[in-house]
Amino acid sequence: MAVTLVRHDIKYAEAMHALSSMPQVRDALGLPAGKVEDTINFIKRECVDEEAGKTVPRVVLDEEGQLIGVTALMFIDQDKKSCHIGSWLGYEFWGKGYNLEAKIAILDIAFFELGLERVFAGARKVNTRSRKAQEKLPFIRLGVENEFPQEHAWLEVKEKQPCVFNVFEREDFVRYRTAVKKVEGVREEYLPQLLLADESEEVVRKYLHDGELYEIKCGEQLAGVALLVEQSDMTVEIKNIAIVPKYQGNGLGKETLRQLTTICQSQGYKVMIVGTANSSIDNIAFYQKAGFRMEAIEKDFFSHYPEPIYENGIRALDMIFFSKTL
Repeated sequence: MAVTLVRHDIKYAEAMHALSSMPQVRDALGLPAGKVEDTINFIKRECVDEEAGKTVPRVVLDEEGQLIGVTALMFIDQDKKSCHIGSWLGYEFWGKGYNLEAKIAILDIAFFELGLERVFAGARKVNTRSRKAQEKLPFIRLGVENEFPQEHAWLEVKEKQPCVFNVFEREDFVRYRTAVKKVEGVREEYLPQLLLADESEEVVRKYLHDGELYEIKCGEQLAGVALLVEQSDMTVEIKNIAIVPKYQGNGLGKETLRQLTTICQSQGYKVMIVGTANSSIDNIAFYQKAGFRMEAIEKDFFSHYPEPIYENGIRALDMIFFSKTL
């Protein structure tokens, strides 16, 4: 089962009106009986609001390209790195797993494209079905009314009645979406990702077939790679780890390290080491935040590379090694 999210378009007006006019949907949403023209005006307003950066509204299509509902990120606040989510599905598509798939798709946009940290989700207390649908989601945190009283109060004013209040946190969602799996087949196809962390193809090829290679997936998408090489019975080195640009800066690297740590612990290793260039300022901060300590510096490590490497206006010359007790 899969869904596709597409931008709003007037061509979806009739199908959208038909689904939203079903009593089960209309009553749950508190919508008045309307005409197709009302739906057309709704679509136009959604498009205007998206252009203004206020919302990210999307039509939900099933595997056959049939409209089955709508979903949206609303009241986007880049200062607070948060927004609210709203969605509904046509009655005939209830209970078939589309709610989970639609939530994953729209939260991918919220966390990986917009870089938000949390997405609020609420439901009217009288809307039992909507409440239960949210409770089934594996990456939601329920009952956060006391943590976010202003956001909760705003929702109840908007809905004009008591509401439950929940939240999707980026860290929880990233953990749910990230999977680290050992590569058993040909490694050559992962060379482009490995080169994101080590720019010299000549150097990468020297260790390409050493140790164990892991692919990092975000859902079905390849999000990065990690190559681990045993240094002793007790120590393992992260020889190369790279996250593709689309997923950088959103917590996927942190989650990957967490999963790699669990894997290495299960294999009996006690220490993990990793090296990064003196010019890689972001990496130096990243590893220290992840609990690694500076272990050693190998001077002129990168001076032997075929081509000089520059980052942040600094030439990469020395390798800084970090270690972490597992």
